[in-house]
Amino acid sequence: MPQDNNGKSGKSSGFSVGLIIFGIVLFILTTAGCYFVIKSALAPLMPQETQSQSKANGFLVPLGEFTVNISDVSMSRYLKTEIVIEVSDAKIKKSIEEEQLPVVRDQIISILSAKTVADLDSPHRNELKEEIKNQLNKRYKNAVNNVYFNSFIMQ
Repeated sequence: MPQDNNGKSGKSSGFSVGLIIFGIVLFILTTAGCYFVIKSALAPLMPQETQSQSKANGFLVPLGEFTVNISDVSMSRYLKTEIVIEVSDAKIKKSIEEEQLPVVRDQIISILSAKTVADLDSPHRNELKEEIKNQLNKRYKNAVNNVYFNSFIMQ
């Protein structure tokens, strides 16, 4: 058998290389397992997108920014928001943008200024969207599909 200068045989130790490979494979499997366990455990806590939030089905009409006083005892609170509505018909979109924008904005200002701070809290925002949508649908014969807030600041 050939020998090194150190007196050891030329055969490398299979035990240490095998142990290193086994450790790397075990590490990769453990890491992947932890990832899937943590992902499935945290999934119920992550916000879920509904179809109405993720995809617009019509034509978006930006209504601009609204700044209104909130109905409050001291009248020192106000709301600043930017609203976009989604309509199902291109003719109605054109009509709102070119002729009816002041009327639509007035309707929304009336709705917003009648609200209290409690009415505008996060849990009630969907109710506010529905109220705006229902009021506009009375005028536009159910052509308004959705109402979106691009910003929403109360002070």
